[in-house]
Amino acid sequence: MITVLLRCRVADYAVWKPQYDQAVDRMTEIGSSQVWRGCDDPNLVVILETFESREIAEAALTNPVVLEEMPKHGVDMASVQVDYLEDAGLRRLGAA
Repeated sequence: MITVLLRCRVADYAVWKPQYDQAVDRMTEIGSSQVWRGCDDPNLVVILETFESREIAEAALTNPVVLEEMPKHGVDMASVQVDYLEDAGLRRLGAA
């Protein structure tokens, strides 16, 4: 399992979010998706998406349709930062 951490700016979160949700619903490669937005800048978006492998994640994120849709949906492509992350373990705090 691989997790993709994607950070970007969007022109208008209220316009972008429903379009993102529709795009994710079409992408059967995604295991899960979670979105955060900035408290001080609501058009700053951080997204976590999970995939079965890095290869699948890279293929999904470099899909020409996805790359074409992103700017149409208001994503500032110059702001996009993508990190591929592996699970390094979970430590529960306060557990006996």
